[in-house]
Amino acid sequence: MGFRWPWTILLLGQQVAAHRCGKSEKTDAGGHSCGGRVDWLVQHEDLSKDEAGFRVAKEFPVECWRCGLNISSASSKSCSLQESTSDTLQLQQLQMMNCGKVQKASVQFQDVLAAKSDTWASSDQVKVWRQKSSLAGELCRESTVLLDHEEFKSAALVAMYAWSEVIMDGSQCCELLRPPYCLQAQWSWATLAVAILLGGSFLALISSLIAALTAKAPRPAARAAPRSPRPARAVPKPEPLGRTAEEIYQELLRSWMKDHSLRGLYGAAHFAESAASLFAQLYKRFGFQADNVRNQFDHLLSLWRSHCAMLADLDLEVEDEEELEEAVVNEKTLLHEALNSMHAELLEGFRAWRHRLSEELQEPLSRSSVTLCQVRWAQVPLGDWLDSESSPKHLAASLAMKHLAEVVTYLLVWGEAGNLRFMPEVIYFLTELTLGADGEPYQVEGPTSCCFLSRMIRPSYKVIFDEWYQSLEFKQVSTEDRASGVGPEEREKLPTFHTGYEAFLPPDAANYDDWNEFFANVGLLRRGMARLFESEHPKRFAVFQEFNLSKMLSSQKTKTHREVHSFWGVFASTHRIWLLHTLLFFTGLCVVAEEPKDDAETLAGHGIAVRFSGLGLLAPLHALMLMVARIYTSGPALRSSIRGIGCMCAHLSRGLLWLSPLVTYLAVRFSQGIDIDQQIIRYLLIAHGLVSVWALISLLFFANRTSDVPYQVRPRRLCRLQVVRYFFWFVVLAAKFLIAVVLFRAVFELILDLQLEPLGRATSRDVLIAWYSTVWTRDLLIWIWLWFSSFFIFCADTQLWFTVGCSLLGVAAFLSQRGCRVCHFALEDAVHELPWRFQEKVLRYAPSAKQAFAKTWNLVIHHMTKEQKINVRDSGELSYDYVMSEEPEPPVLFNRENCLERASKHYCYMSDTREWPVNKELQWRFLALSRGLGLPMPRPYRVPYVPTLTAVIPHFEEPILLQPEDLYSEAPGEARDLGHLIDYLRIKYMDEFKNLAQNFSVPGGVRNWSRYSPPQWKAVSGRNGREATCIWASMRLQTLWRTVAGICKYHDALLLLHELQGTCSGLLWHPEDTSDVFRCLVSMQLYSYSSSVQREQVNEMLERFPPNLKIAYIDHEDTDECAILHPQQRRRYYSCLIDRSCKKAKNSTSAFRLPLYRIELPGYPILSDGKADNQNHALPFSRGTITQCVDANQGAYFEQMLLLPNALGEFRWKAKRIVGFPEHITSDLGSVGDFAAGSETAFCTLLQRSYAVLGARMHYGHPDLMNKQYMMQQGGISKGTRTLNLSEDIFAGLDFVLRADGREICHKEYFHLSKGRDLGFNSVLKFFSKLSSGSGEQLLTRQMCRLGQLMSLPEVLTLYYAHAGYYLTQFLLSWVMPTVLFTWSLVLASDCDAHFAAFEPSCGRRPAPELMGRMLASIYTYALLVLVLLATALPLFMEEWLERSFKIAAQRLLKQVFTLSFLMFVFQAKIIGFYVVNELRYGGAKYISTGRSLPTERRPFIRPVPNKVDEYEGLYLDYAIQAFYDGLTLLIASIMVSGLGGMEPVNPYRGGLSALWACIGLTIISWLYAPFVFNPHQFARRHILEDRRVLCHFFWKNWGAGWIRWYEEYQLKPRTGLSISMLDFNFLVFFLGVSVWFAVVNHKVSMMQVIFSSQAYMKEVAAVTLLPPIFTSWISCFLVSQITRVVSSIRRRCCHAQGESTWDVLRPLVPFFAFLVVALEVFEALAALEILRRMQRWKDFLAGLILKYLLLEVTIFLAEGLMRSRCAKGCCGRERGLQALYFWILTNRMFRDMLTSSVILSPLLLLSLLNSGFRSCCQTLDLHEFLIYRSTGHRARRRACFGDRVPERLVGRRA
Repeated sequence: MGFRWPWTILLLGQQVAAHRCGKSEKTDAGGHSCGGRVDWLVQHEDLSKDEAGFRVAKEFPVECWRCGLNISSASSKSCSLQESTSDTLQLQQLQMMNCGKVQKASVQFQDVLAAKSDTWASSDQVKVWRQKSSLAGELCRESTVLLDHEEFKSAALVAMYAWSEVIMDGSQCCELLRPPYCLQAQWSWATLAVAILLGGSFLALISSLIAALTAKAPRPAARAAPRSPRPARAVPKPEPLGRTAEEIYQELLRSWMKDHSLRGLYGAAHFAESAASLFAQLYKRFGFQADNVRNQFDHLLSLWRSHCAMLADLDLEVEDEEELEEAVVNEKTLLHEALNSMHAELLEGFRAWRHRLSEELQEPLSRSSVTLCQVRWAQVPLGDWLDSESSPKHLAASLAMKHLAEVVTYLLVWGEAGNLRFMPEVIYFLTELTLGADGEPYQVEGPTSCCFLSRMIRPSYKVIFDEWYQSLEFKQVSTEDRASGVGPEEREKLPTFHTGYEAFLPPDAANYDDWNEFFANVGLLRRGMARLFESEHPKRFAVFQEFNLSKMLSSQKTKTHREVHSFWGVFASTHRIWLLHTLLFFTGLCVVAEEPKDDAETLAGHGIAVRFSGLGLLAPLHALMLMVARIYTSGPALRSSIRGIGCMCAHLSRGLLWLSPLVTYLAVRFSQGIDIDQQIIRYLLIAHGLVSVWALISLLFFANRTSDVPYQVRPRRLCRLQVVRYFFWFVVLAAKFLIAVVLFRAVFELILDLQLEPLGRATSRDVLIAWYSTVWTRDLLIWIWLWFSSFFIFCADTQLWFTVGCSLLGVAAFLSQRGCRVCHFALEDAVHELPWRFQEKVLRYAPSAKQAFAKTWNLVIHHMTKEQKINVRDSGELSYDYVMSEEPEPPVLFNRENCLERASKHYCYMSDTREWPVNKELQWRFLALSRGLGLPMPRPYRVPYVPTLTAVIPHFEEPILLQPEDLYSEAPGEARDLGHLIDYLRIKYMDEFKNLAQNFSVPGGVRNWSRYSPPQWKAVSGRNGREATCIWASMRLQTLWRTVAGICKYHDALLLLHELQGTCSGLLWHPEDTSDVFRCLVSMQLYSYSSSVQREQVNEMLERFPPNLKIAYIDHEDTDECAILHPQQRRRYYSCLIDRSCKKAKNSTSAFRLPLYRIELPGYPILSDGKADNQNHALPFSRGTITQCVDANQGAYFEQMLLLPNALGEFRWKAKRIVGFPEHITSDLGSVGDFAAGSETAFCTLLQRSYAVLGARMHYGHPDLMNKQYMMQQGGISKGTRTLNLSEDIFAGLDFVLRADGREICHKEYFHLSKGRDLGFNSVLKFFSKLSSGSGEQLLTRQMCRLGQLMSLPEVLTLYYAHAGYYLTQFLLSWVMPTVLFTWSLVLASDCDAHFAAFEPSCGRRPAPELMGRMLASIYTYALLVLVLLATALPLFMEEWLERSFKIAAQRLLKQVFTLSFLMFVFQAKIIGFYVVNELRYGGAKYISTGRSLPTERRPFIRPVPNKVDEYEGLYLDYAIQAFYDGLTLLIASIMVSGLGGMEPVNPYRGGLSALWACIGLTIISWLYAPFVFNPHQFARRHILEDRRVLCHFFWKNWGAGWIRWYEEYQLKPRTGLSISMLDFNFLVFFLGVSVWFAVVNHKVSMMQVIFSSQAYMKEVAAVTLLPPIFTSWISCFLVSQITRVVSSIRRRCCHAQGESTWDVLRPLVPFFAFLVVALEVFEALAALEILRRMQRWKDFLAGLILKYLLLEVTIFLAEGLMRSRCAKGCCGRERGLQALYFWILTNRMFRDMLTSSVILSPLLLLSLLNSGFRSCCQTLDLHEFLIYRSTGHRARRRACFGDRVPERLVGRRA
């Protein structure tokens, strides 16, 4: 093969101009110039130009080199000196560098030739190597001669020529004296490949983004059933009113004057007559439902009574305790004053909305008068019962009647509204229409039933249903079957969504918030309903009924905020957080960046001030992104409402402000470039700094717009707390920043030591000459990745700092609540102070406080005894003794302890000196009561002046009361083999079970469950003083019985308080019934579908507990009037209420009770994910002004219930409040239960305390107290849009804050409820998956978006990191270790290899393993590990220390550590991160029923689902996608890091990486094995052998049909379309990583191509090295698909297999070809990298393997996206054109699952053998069971373990 030798004088093939050099006289050889001499030699001696040029250069070594090179180099485009390289020293360095590289290359050529082992190079290649070495060496010697003659420039050029043209064949120029030193001479296909890969990914992402922006949302498909054009006009059959108005009037009047506590107040008869007649007349005139009228009348009385109580209580407010006895309540005008107060609070929002609408319309509306279709009702006569201080009595009476009419109308409309209650402004609108109506309200003859519902409510409901759903399917159930109970299969199915709505509502689909804001925005409402407001006010009620609401309330007219599932949706809500992090990050970069040594004008500028001035560019960049996000998330209705000159001016001013930093920065850089006066530059820098700070401050602190304030109010801020909040975040961010600077410094030093020139130090000329160089591209991408990964980690650790900060702030707030008396708190004996504090704060109205407390305490101990917490003997010791003396003798418990005794108990393992109960829960209860009484608490309400409270308990499928078969079963099966539930409960609550069983007489002992009699299992014990076992167990698990039993203790507490300190009043009090003061409302959504056993349990609850217990449920009846109801609904739905007084249905065997109220709903009510609608339908049955939200997994304590009047006092002076209280987590059974309980304990106490101080504590559902009147005005106590409001409770708090106007959410800690948490590993993670999905949706909502603009910066930061940001940060934290490993391996792979190292453009100053080891060892130290542990454990540790003692806190922490809590938390973070990001990408959030039983059941590795074909479930399938695949990838990555030399013995920093490897190992073990570590009875030998057998069936039975079905359902189905795949959150990051790795390998391959330039097929080999290894496997799959096509055709013709498709023949081959396809891919990858293996470049070989894997994953990812696209579902589906592609995908994915499951199961099999061997030695101890349950098990479990070791034949013989 010829050797090309370009002549130096003709670098681009051009001759030099005629110029004399060399000889001075003309010769025969030709010419007076070197050029002429060359031409002569070419013509006369048959030499090539290259050879002639070299000969001439030899003849005239000095003159011709100088002459020729100086002249020709100016026109050279391939290799020339830079203009800046003119210094003599620089030229010498350039010569030495190039010649040094030539010398090293020659030596390495000789080394290769001397090594006999390398036979890969051909003889031609060897010849070329020798020729290159010889010629380049000669040129370098000539260059040395030039140096001796001080021809420095010529010497440098000759040296450059020797390296670039001779050694590198003109492909590379080493002309730089800074990294990367050598650049590619011209662009090549290698550079273009990197550009195509990186640019193609960006182009695909942008194309998908544009498609998502421009594509229209899917619209509802046409229904099969014809839809009525205007269903609101459909006239129902006239149905006479069921009852006359007179009957209603008499009943209502009787209910007030006979039964209600208001009857004793002055003037009650007159107000009762007026209210009853008004309700009756409205019922008659407007057709409200009779039960709704009765219910709302009772509701009105309860509200009225509450306001009476609160006003009367104000008269008892005295400064001196001695004046308390003389305080008198003025009850004469109490009813009138309470009516005014109720009107002011209940209708505050309505009056504000009406005022805005009145100003918009310029009409008085109903503010001046109320017409109500000329309804006449009894007026209150003039008398002393009217408050006439502010106005005459006749005006007071008139105003009182107007207030009463408005309140009653509002309540009746609200009670009828059903799902419309989620939209309070819609209720205001309907109320205003009703109040102002005149004439006949409906165009029907005579009054009809449910007219208001059918004509005013149902049309709007139909719009809601039609917007989201297509149909509703259900099964007809007879009345008899319903009476006996129906199963889950007979219930209604969830409504069928419109096509495209399954995962989430499209961004342009309207929801409750959109419709509500349409009515809240009076300008938008007026334009949208112009025809209505053109009518006269009295006629609008009738005109509204004629509207086609489907058109009027369409999403195009009402959509204000688009919930976009993409980056833009999240960015719109959280942009201030990302701007702050970006600003801090680049500030840190500017701090650690060093000034370049030369004075060249770099891209970052010259000087510290200019470098920092670049931070101002973040403002226009961020503003641009914010503008795109706002456009992307703004709905059409909002965009249409913000037009106008004012809006344009505002936009223009903001645009100028945000662009000003860009303009000033360009001015600064331009002035530097033209060398202007430094004083002017300084002025420009000052101006730039001012405008930059101004722009950044506007974005960070004043980001809100007018459209962000939908309710015309802004959140108020307390200055004192604002200072605390700013200081807190300043400290947190300062600590974070200081630690981050260490990271930035380490990364910056790594970049310098790796010889990667920072982009900011490059000049514009560097970019122009280097952009096409593979070296520069590689270095640039590595530089970008290093800083990107640093930014990723920088953003991830904020959550850790925030948690540590909240822990310390929580302690400070705890001490602040106690007056900052730290020593007093540390030394006080709170238990000793309990009697005095209780008397002072709770029993302050009792005549004899000591006697009252003694009686109260004895009753508390009595309740504890009934709960089996203590036995009778201990209860006597803990009670007051009345026998010894007249004064009750206090128990020893209240004796004082000195400081030494307390210190020994708290910090040492010393026993208590007083009679302290053994029961741990009782210890906590005594301490909680003692500590709580030491806190500031409001003055209690005095009985009977106590506001009415309703505790709302939503119930779905939670167990009501455990049955004997739930606790113990004799049937053979796993429960019998592995232990019964009652066994675990007995071990956990050993002392309490002894107290229960002390009266049991069971043959064989109390643990002989089979001998228990039915009464011992199930007898109700309320009257005989003894609880049965089922009730005892139910009270210790998460059952509805336990919750109701606890909440109903409010009744006992109120009766006791009335007995001890009640007073006589006109506000009457029943001595045994507290129904007017307290109601326990259980919303049992599925009661009508419950079984007979469940209904018996409900009846048992109603009979056992006080009459305060009410149960609301949803009932239905079938009908044929679907045209009137809804075309897709053939049922009427009712909201019903039952209580103890309700009669049982006749001929009912299931004890079904007839409802007290039965109110028809507008349609199917469960349009959300369940809980919100369940609460919403029950809310009209609530009573009073205060509502407490309680979940069905909670409980309560009697001593805490006594503090209820104090807790209600929180609303005395500030009614607009949500008051949160801590919860005591009781479900700490087992390790997982303790982990979950610990996390919940920290959240419910210390963290919520901190959130309240920081202004971001929200409503979390329980056990918050709230003023129901204000919650009604914001849509209820939760939100109800399906999927979007999955975390329904928190939206009550978000809306509460968003509506502002003095509203406040606070957290108090003197009042506690108990709570149970999930106990099993799977149930805990299901719970977190639900929370994560809900938080992902929460980030996209308008509430988060608007609060993200309106709240102050510290509050926004807290709101984010305390709620949705916590879950998103878990994703970042879970990917820190993979990011570190990828970065580590990337740097190692880019390092110079020992073979042909001279050909590397630049190498690090030290080996890459040493540099990476130094950086990682300086960052990932044990200090960082301690920070992570602190962030995880510090909140719980500090709270346990504060509440209990240091000893208990340390014990609990150590227990968690030694029971592998870190495995649980690492895996939990992975699951949380997966679900929250998955929700942001694809949606699909739904309610997940977690189950709340004990984790006694073993979850198999994999098992078939009973009664279903080819369907499997199990732990592997639960977490394969979420964690196992990534765990295996992380394991392989760690191996690759070791293979690339990351832990070489010569690395001096190897020992410092132990902390990092500990974290990596922990992550790998957790991601792969955590579910199995915490799986009960995982290592039982026979079970794990069964796992192995079923796993084989999963892949091979029915030719892999089970696996294929699972893959298609869970991996292909959840994501739809290639564009969705492109918009994947990981897409850009993944492609960036692939591009970086491709650039690294591409550079290595390009270098090898130059080295082996004469090798045969070298270009082809290099190209194959960079391609994905898919071609052989694709070809094989294609051939197989064609063969199966032929076979299928033959079978259809010959075997009459008409229904058989080609895919039916091809699919059974998937398991067999999985190994073959992967083997072909591996073979293809190894064959392509054979050259690297032959050369023993093992790092490059491993890097190539990793690249092949990454490219293969990219290809499979894109192929899967194609299979999800419309094309694949249509003409090119797997049944048609893509069989081969789909077959290829399945084989690859099946092999992945085979490999992953084998890697997991194999160690489990080994551990099972070890566990069996250990049990053989010690039969009474199972280490795994001890790890999970923290106990050695019980007798049944030991028998099962022993049976596990016995051979099956012996077991069968025993049986």
